[in-house]
Amino acid sequence: MGYAAPGLRFAGGKVMLDGADLLAMPDRARRDLRGKRVAYVAQSAAASFNPAWRLLEQFCEGPMIHGTSTRPQSEAFARELYAKMHLPHPDQFGLRFPHQVSGGQLQRAMVAMAMACRPDLIIFDEPTTALDVTTQVGVLASIREAVREFGTAAIYITHDLAVVAQMADRIKVMRHGREVEEAPTRQMMEAPREDYTRSLWAVREFTRPARALDESTVPTIRISGVTAAYGAVNVLEDISFDIPKGATVAVVGESGSGKSTTARAITGLLPPKTGTVMLNGVTLPPALKDRSKEQLRQIQMIYQMADTALNPRQTIRQILTRPIAFYRGLSGRALNERLHELMEQIELDPAKFLDRLPSELSGAKSKGSASRAPLPPSRSSSSATRSPARSTNWLPKESCAFSAAFRTKPASPTCLSPMISRRCARLPTRWW
Repeated sequence: MGYAAPGLRFAGGKVMLDGADLLAMPDRARRDLRGKRVAYVAQSAAASFNPAWRLLEQFCEGPMIHGTSTRPQSEAFARELYAKMHLPHPDQFGLRFPHQVSGGQLQRAMVAMAMACRPDLIIFDEPTTALDVTTQVGVLASIREAVREFGTAAIYITHDLAVVAQMADRIKVMRHGREVEEAPTRQMMEAPREDYTRSLWAVREFTRPARALDESTVPTIRISGVTAAYGAVNVLEDISFDIPKGATVAVVGESGSGKSTTARAITGLLPPKTGTVMLNGVTLPPALKDRSKEQLRQIQMIYQMADTALNPRQTIRQILTRPIAFYRGLSGRALNERLHELMEQIELDPAKFLDRLPSELSGAKSKGSASRAPLPPSRSSSSATRSPARSTNWLPKESCAFSAAFRTKPASPTCLSPMISRRCARLPTRWW
């Protein structure tokens, strides 16, 4: 796309699109191409949509700016693509705001928006990571169909080998910014040449020994008959399950099935209408604001779209310092030692990462700029509806327009991998 992150430059080479070198073009010429002929699907849809605009408005913006279709034509094409992406009620889906749909639905809406101008090239940057398996299969099929129907070239960036097998005609393996090998998909899957590629394939065979759980003791969490709603609409109906000490319970279901709502009910962000949530045998108050400081510390949530949960104006040091000081009362040298210990536990160099901003931890203001470290929840309010539209006062104008129209330089992609950002999320507050 002819874009380099701040602090980087193109030292050589070419990027050719129909005989024109994108790297040698003037900025204005490149901006005219973005969205119209080259589209980009970011890792994090939540960070890429403008929360103040309805989905249909954002879909139609690109085609109208680039002059590829009229408003009625764009709206009709949007409904067609929403249906192909298996989104609910495609005729009305575009009337919703980004915060009114699930993370998986928002990701699919972003894939549809990238196709709005029928571009020559679409860059998919892990667009199905937030989707459940059954939905992912349908979306991948839709992407393949659209690529073939419109004669679109596609670059699919992923670490998911199952996606690679379904999507790619050729595979290029990279490591540390260098090419490892390239070959047709079947050849790469069946007979990789390099040790690193073979190690990636070997990850597919993962097993772990079975272990017995002690179910005789009181479970850490017990959910009994929980019903929860957004407004008048029940999203959860009579949900019950236990989480034994030292165990992991997977909550599995399609996008929009109530998985995240269950988590919100447990944490108190969405007080249940009926039912109880128990922690170590003690019934918790339904609402977050009524829970004690220790109860708040013991239940933490790592968000699906953590890049939108991090405070963009604070460094990682500031973000981590607040809960350590709040819950543990540490300060000075003891606090600094705990910060370094936590960073080392998640294999991040404290000297490199503690003083960086969240925007410097992701690849494209994306889902890779993952979740916030758990913070002391506000005791002044609790939510009974989906999160309100997020303020974009801190966002560069470009970041809101990038996915829709690509008419301006995108908000700063940064220098760290998505995995690094996610690791900052995986610091349960009880460790602090």
